[in-house]
Amino acid sequence: MSRMVCINVLQPMFRLATFIGILSLVGCAQQGDDLLADYVKRVSRVLDADIPAVTPVNLPAYPQTRALRQSPPEVQIDVLDAWSLRGCEVFTLMGERNSILGRVADPLIRLDYERRLLTLLPECLATEAGLEDDLITELEDILELKRQMFPQHLFNATLANPDYQSYWTGGSEGFAAEDEVDFEGYRAAQQALAGYAEQPLTVTQSQWLRSMERIAGYPMGGRSLTAMRWAIQALEQSEQMLQAAAKDTRLCPMGPPLQELGFARNVMGNVFAREVQPWLVSVDQRFLAGYDALSAMTETIDVDNPAIDEYKIALTHYHDRYRAQIRQQVEAWQALFDACGEQATDS
Repeated sequence: MSRMVCINVLQPMFRLATFIGILSLVGCAQQGDDLLADYVKRVSRVLDADIPAVTPVNLPAYPQTRALRQSPPEVQIDVLDAWSLRGCEVFTLMGERNSILGRVADPLIRLDYERRLLTLLPECLATEAGLEDDLITELEDILELKRQMFPQHLFNATLANPDYQSYWTGGSEGFAAEDEVDFEGYRAAQQALAGYAEQPLTVTQSQWLRSMERIAGYPMGGRSLTAMRWAIQALEQSEQMLQAAAKDTRLCPMGPPLQELGFARNVMGNVFAREVQPWLVSVDQRFLAGYDALSAMTETIDVDNPAIDEYKIALTHYHDRYRAQIRQQVEAWQALFDACGEQATDS
């Protein structure tokens, strides 16, 4: 094959490869793990160090539904007794509950039933004349039991709700380095959910459903956990390289700093400080949006559930590790420059 024929064959292939490369640069935002991997590679190159193996990091696992689901006792009112309440709005409510749809209701719908019952039954007892004393006593006992069991229904509708669980269990994609996620909107939905749990008797079914729909629509909690794992692993790798370079003073072996120390300063300032750290802060904020709400609900809802308590503790430790890793990264950079008697910044 002549040289000209080779060129004619290769030119279309080159143009196609170039076009694909341009598309990849324009159409895809850099993922957070790619940002971190690039940072680790830059640290490796500037320190002339091999990248250490990744240490596996396990994500906190949200409890299984069976470990969370509460089973409040069913309280039934006799049909004849219920008929005595036909002049009250609560009579219609009981009919809804006894229907097929009522017996298999979503936990949020069941919570709304219990809320309305706790509101309507006292009104009926106070206004319905002609009720027998025995029936009044029976209904008051039922009302008291319903009040005691209400936190269990609240727990089922929130922390044990599969829709809420998906907020923490989805999101293996993490976060892109620069995305346009409606962070404030999702944080507001979490704050609303926690607020509803504090005053559940004043919250309507539609309010609960809107909040939960927003939360279930984007697993920001699970994405933040994945992103934190990326960060912990990458920062551990770079920290090991920085510590080794500081220990053997490879960037100033004879005393005066080598030119490579200036290159290292550029990596620290231009990549770590300007690109990696802002992303780390955004991940932290997104994690706290869900964590703060979960913490508030575990404190507000009067249900003793070891599984959710253990999960909260696991999240706390995981977050502490994440922040500690960031702090240690900064300290490792400082130690690198201290070893050569230099300032970390050009001041």
